[in-house]
Parts: sequence; C-alpha cells; structure tokens
Amino acid sequence: MDEPTRPTDAETARELARVEAEPLLPAEKWLIGGSLTLGAVLLGLLLWVSRTYFPAGG
Repeated sequence: MDEPTRPTDAETARELARVEAEPLLPAEKWLIGGSLTLGAVLLGLLLWVSRTYFPAGG
C-alpha cells in the first residue's frame, strides 16, 4: 500500500496564501475581550494578594 505524499512547505504556503481571511464573529470578539479582561483582573488580584499576605522584606 502506498503512503500518501506530504505537501512541501512551498505548496502549503501557496495554499494558505489563497485562503481568504474570515472576519471574527461577534461572539468570538466577546470571548477574546472577556478572556483578556478576566486575565488582567486575576493578575491584579494575584498581585494584591501577594503584596498583602507575602510582603517583601523591608
């Protein structure tokens, strides 16, 4: 049984260049924004907890 041939990098690049970009759906934009906001809030919370309960020497 013959193995399927794999496309070369050049063939893959040409194929990807032909594909049109699809715009993000509103739900996808909301999920991205929500994830970034949640990440920033949780990072701030972690910073506050670490400075409040585990202060650096000084």
